[in-house]
Amino acid sequence: MSTRATTPAVRLARLLHPGRNPLARGVDRLEAVVLVLAMALAVVLVPVMLTFGSLTFASLGDQAARQAAARHESVAVLLEDAPAAVVVRGGVVSGRSVVRAQWRLPAGDVRTGPVEVVNGSRSGEEVPVWLDDAGRPVDPPLSTEAAAAEAAMVAVFGWFFAAGLLALACYGTHVALERRRSRGWEADWARVEPDWHDHRR
Repeated sequence: MSTRATTPAVRLARLLHPGRNPLARGVDRLEAVVLVLAMALAVVLVPVMLTFGSLTFASLGDQAARQAAARHESVAVLLEDAPAAVVVRGGVVSGRSVVRAQWRLPAGDVRTGPVEVVNGSRSGEEVPVWLDDAGRPVDPPLSTEAAAAEAAMVAVFGWFFAAGLLALACYGTHVALERRRSRGWEADWARVEPDWHDHRR
């Protein structure tokens, strides 16, 4: 006997197009319509999420440009030791801590304040630090690579989230219609059962 009828592709085709099945009922056709609409929406959402990702990248690119213009890199000298690095199973787990440091502004003024450094750093070491226009330590400006990665994550995870909602909607529809089909089978059997028993006598 051929196994084509048992393949997932054949079962999916029958579910999407139950009209050829003489036993198909209205609920079967309704479920097929819901599944087709969900698949169509999932396809339509691909360019939508790509556009959303492009807009996110453009927004982050503007943010990165503003940060690059308002921040500059300098060198700070540590005024105290950072906590020692923790060694686990022979590997060094550095971690990061905040310690006091001193740095010089472009105008020549000297500032002192907390900076984040790698654990194990010693007093007197020079470490890179990013400063804003007021000379305060800030995070490095957003890079183009980081902006692109974040925009890609927005597009990809946005599509998977929407597709997951569509899948849940299809599953919920299937469960509800399956209960309705079961009730229909029970009602049909209640009608034919007396005749069935009469014919078996």
